[in-house]
Amino acid sequence: MYKSILVIADQDCDQRAAMKKARSVAFSDDIKLSIIAFVEPSAGDSVDAAGEKNAEMQQAIDAEFAGFKNVNYEVVATHDIATFCKAFALQNDIDLVIKTGNRTESLFHTPLDYQLVRELKCPVMISTLQKWRAKHRVMVTIDINSKNADQIALNIKALKWASDWAQCQKCELHVAFCIDIPKAMNELDIISENEVLAKQEEAVTEKLTAFLDEHDTTYSSISVGAGNPSRVLPSLANSLKADIVVLGSVGRKGVKGGLLGNTAEKVMSKLRTDLAVIHPD
Repeated sequence: MYKSILVIADQDCDQRAAMKKARSVAFSDDIKLSIIAFVEPSAGDSVDAAGEKNAEMQQAIDAEFAGFKNVNYEVVATHDIATFCKAFALQNDIDLVIKTGNRTESLFHTPLDYQLVRELKCPVMISTLQKWRAKHRVMVTIDINSKNADQIALNIKALKWASDWAQCQKCELHVAFCIDIPKAMNELDIISENEVLAKQEEAVTEKLTAFLDEHDTTYSSISVGAGNPSRVLPSLANSLKADIVVLGSVGRKGVKGGLLGNTAEKVMSKLRTDLAVIHPD
């Protein structure tokens, strides 16, 4: 599934949340872990800051990866973490990037989280500080109503990644879909979520079932909601008590991205669980 993982170390190395998640998903001793901590390249202070961070990193890695052979780390001074990670991932054939999301009561993610989701081509996991439950669950979202060839290919890729993840981690796979209702129509009571769900849920579930059967997927349940995906998908994840949500993203950039936004980024702002974003080939 993946052989090389890049871990972006938490700013507070004592926290080690990203490292803990990386260690828990490193299901084989053959997996290579690259752990990078970042410091600001401020004039005159960067050497001292790097030295101090290096000592913190060594202690954290000794504590978290004792006995693990394929782990390397470095401290990098840069203002542009996303660009560095993009280049590093390409040069080192990284299969998965793990970073802890910066979440507080007022701020769910830093701009860096969104930059990584947009810029990197490999899967990106934005992780919470929470530990996974004993009965681990993964929820993958599938845009089953799309007829766009690229979206269909992305559906297949996201499903395969989630299915492989479920097998490697020995957890349940749940499949979810949101019937998108334009916000204006919903707010103006032109159409209700319950009405849409009552009319379309059965047909959508049949399409999802056929899609899953076609790709020989073992799953525990199918969940369908109606409304705004940025609200419905986190709600479905909460209802399922999912530990991680797998979501395909085309990663729009520039003016188009600014105007339309990305479903992954909108979901990120409300999700209270780990998120793995899968990009097109």
